[in-house]
Amino acid sequence: MSKRQVFSLFVAFNFLLVSCSSSSSSKKKTVAAQRAVETREYAVDTKSLMQSSIGTFQDLGFTIDTISEEFGLITASKVEKPKKKKKSDAEKALSALAIVAVLWWVINSDGDDDKKSSGSGGTTTVVKDYKLTATLTVKAISETEPLSSLRVNFGGGKRERSMQFFKEFFTAIDKSLFLDDNLDQAQEIDLEIDN
Repeated sequence: MSKRQVFSLFVAFNFLLVSCSSSSSSKKKTVAAQRAVETREYAVDTKSLMQSSIGTFQDLGFTIDTISEEFGLITASKVEKPKKKKKSDAEKALSALAIVAVLWWVINSDGDDDKKSSGSGGTTTVVKDYKLTATLTVKAISETEPLSSLRVNFGGGKRERSMQFFKEFFTAIDKSLFLDDNLDQAQEIDLEIDN
């Protein structure tokens, strides 16, 4: 068996071990459960909810791509650099074992199997930035009172990232609407005091 074949087998075996150990049993949510995560109702008019949503997107580092007040639509995007994943103890041990095995193989080989290899000698792995996108729709629920529905679709990330996005986004919307409401109440009190 040549060095190249042994090395290819070794890499394939390590890939199999790492992929099996890092795979998680992420269960897909039902459509109803996913919509429950993506949708909230607020006791404000659609214009106020759209303004708060725009501010929230900007606060979270998104760039507003499209705004359509007529359709209650906002699209936004954000480019993020991938974060380095921390290795688990098992992955660290496997990497150390792989290094030891390769070093042992290089030291104990006679060196005449693969002298014909050509190329630059190394490979470079480039990890590109990825784009996160969000589409938001706002619609009035009631014509008689200020009640609006907000639904956000998020794309470009794994499930853990999207759950984090929804949590951050709706928390920021809640804070924004709370501050707007309290600021309006404070201005009304100031006007009453001045009169």
